[in-house]
Amino acid sequence: EYFTHFEIGWTGTPDIYYLDNLHLTLWHADERDAGIEDGWGALLSFSKSIEENWLVFARGGFAEDGGSLLSRSVSAGFGYQPVPSWDGSGDLLAVGLNWGRPNDNLFGDVDDQWSFEAYYRWQITPQIAVTPDVQLLVDPALNTEEDTIWVFGLRARVAF
Repeated sequence: EYFTHFEIGWTGTPDIYYLDNLHLTLWHADERDAGIEDGWGALLSFSKSIEENWLVFARGGFAEDGGSLLSRSVSAGFGYQPVPSWDGSGDLLAVGLNWGRPNDNLFGDVDDQWSFEAYYRWQITPQIAVTPDVQLLVDPALNTEEDTIWVFGLRARVAF
């Protein structure tokens, strides 16, 4: 049971290569003993910094079986850094929107899923960041009993 992938990408200038990049990923997953069919997929991901404080991104993906939750997915969003940072650290306010078509083999015929997320990453020290966020899921594939679900989160990152 193998999962293989190939990725090719382009990064912008050396100063901001974490922020300016374009990547294409292709993958294949073998059939698994758990009864999951083999499958394959592709993802195109793009991000670009604009005028030092702004970051925009777009991603699109396609999957054919392989146990993927979504067979199609498109995401877009932006972020704002009050103090520019070449490596993407520091405070960041960001929002994103996603449309996804659930995998028919896993979920049957269910509505497309939409999600929206907004968060603020607060860089307390160079090693500690705290990020509260809010997400809205519309027609969630993993809970077809609900039309909308709100998710509130708080995460922390500690680097040493």
